[in-house]
Amino acid sequence: MNKILSNKFFLIILRLILGVVFIYASLDKLYNQEEFSRAIYNYKFFPEFLINIFAIVVPYLEIICGILIITGIYLRGSSLIITLMLFFFIIALTQAYIRGLDISCGCFSLETVSNKSDILQRIIEDILLIIASIIVFIQSIKSKTINNKEKVNE
Repeated sequence: MNKILSNKFFLIILRLILGVVFIYASLDKLYNQEEFSRAIYNYKFFPEFLINIFAIVVPYLEIICGILIITGIYLRGSSLIITLMLFFFIIALTQAYIRGLDISCGCFSLETVSNKSDILQRIIEDILLIIASIIVFIQSIKSKTINNKEKVNE
């Protein structure tokens, strides 16, 4: 199992998946920040003073981390930030699921209203993505690199 998890091809595939998902997820949010702000508000989970800040920062963080994880630049940092974002996404989605909220997930498209089964599906998808990001993070720690781009001479 460790050979598979540390296989360079496997790690590149994981990085591409994570990067493409996060870049794609950021696009609708970047162009519709007001709607994204409403989607965050509808979770009734975050303090109101943070909602607009999240609506501005999250899409840019997603696109930057998506690009960085694909290119392998600052791999540790970008995979850690992606892991933390996914962790908070899972918490927000789970509390919405438990409370039975019919809301726009705000994950990819801001137009759709999610029912409980859609939210559960997003939670499962985020769990799979967080596993992938943790694998990338752990493997980036194991490899001796400078900013995870150039091999260190030993």
